[in-house]
Amino acid sequence: MKCLFNFFLIVLFIFPAISFSQVAKVSIIKTSNGFQLTKNGESYYIKGAGAKSNFKKVVESGGNSIRIWSTNKSELLDSAYKYNLSVCLGIWVSQERNGFNYNDEYNVRSQIELIKKEILRLKDHPSVILWGIGNEVDLQYSNFKVWETIEEIAKFIKKVDPNHPTMTVIAGLDPSKVFMIKKHCPSVDILGINVYGAIENAPLNIRRYGWEKPYVITEWGVNGPFEAKTNSWGAKIEPTNGFKANQRLRRYKNIIESDKSLCLGSYCFLWGQKQESTSTWHGMYLSNGHPTEAIDVMQYCWSGNWPKQRAPSIMQIKLNGDNWKKNHIFSTGEEVSLEYVFNRNNNDSLIFDYQLYPETFSNKGGGDFQESPDEIPIEIISKSENKISFKVPSRKGYYRIFVFLKNKYNQSSVANIPFQVEG
Repeated sequence: MKCLFNFFLIVLFIFPAISFSQVAKVSIIKTSNGFQLTKNGESYYIKGAGAKSNFKKVVESGGNSIRIWSTNKSELLDSAYKYNLSVCLGIWVSQERNGFNYNDEYNVRSQIELIKKEILRLKDHPSVILWGIGNEVDLQYSNFKVWETIEEIAKFIKKVDPNHPTMTVIAGLDPSKVFMIKKHCPSVDILGINVYGAIENAPLNIRRYGWEKPYVITEWGVNGPFEAKTNSWGAKIEPTNGFKANQRLRRYKNIIESDKSLCLGSYCFLWGQKQESTSTWHGMYLSNGHPTEAIDVMQYCWSGNWPKQRAPSIMQIKLNGDNWKKNHIFSTGEEVSLEYVFNRNNNDSLIFDYQLYPETFSNKGGGDFQESPDEIPIEIISKSENKISFKVPSRKGYYRIFVFLKNKYNQSSVANIPFQVEG
């Protein structure tokens, strides 16, 4: 008896924060106007971020949910619970574009059985609000059997977990994907859409394409590298952070928030940092962990109030007086001026930094890992608050120069522009 008592003490010590009696009961309610998500009987609109860290800042900014892409870091559920954040829990379903063969019945069955064990292991965690079954399995795919796997998983969830709706997440939106999911995946309750530039027409298109259930914008933000303009040598043009911030604000207020009948909420991308063509494209944080003005924007979107202290914001960037619309080609060792226009917001003093990198020319997509390039030393000749003069490298090649701007609280903004050096 004493051994049994000690066992229960150990269990309580290891799992003090999680009580399975606190499982969130989440439902989709049909209303006269469309659909509504409820959590424990209360209306619940998702104000979420795709995040694996900085959870405290999500809450401070007015967010209530995070999205993670797989179950392989289930400790994130405990972290989310600590901050009273719900979790859209991703179930990673292997992608055809990465070599998985959906005609291989043995591997398909093995994958499904492993996933079922993960569902049983995590279904009663109090942070879970939705199941995200697969992420972009439709990207560059040709074997429609993948939808049979999605349906089997969703059907299993319906059987063992009546508390959490099912969702599958697709890359963009087109009529064929909607048709296939409607036909083959009746157990999917919600359509999750990762959408960037095409978010402009998402509420209209989801209706045009015949989706009659609710949806969630599971990834959104600025236009992705795959949608970017390029210059004559193929370097992708990344908008300045100031442009991105304004774009995020407009897209949330005018597109996501305005669809009150079918859209159950959204998860902004990315509440963190990653290399995707550049180190700054999608990340709402920099690689050094400093937040950008995108965090300020989401606080305004979620709470209706700007933070007391705002980040500065770089609006324009130019080389020798011309922006990205001109192909910037220089001779080795040439002196070049870098100019930028920024909003101080409510900052008295600002700190500037400049970094130079080789161009990456990455063609990877779908969130695949990309290696970050090594920084190149930069020779700055003169400097003022809105401009520097620097010498381009003495070696021929393709480069990208960045300007970083931050206040004393490390709230930051960034912009970059590519150039070529000829011999």
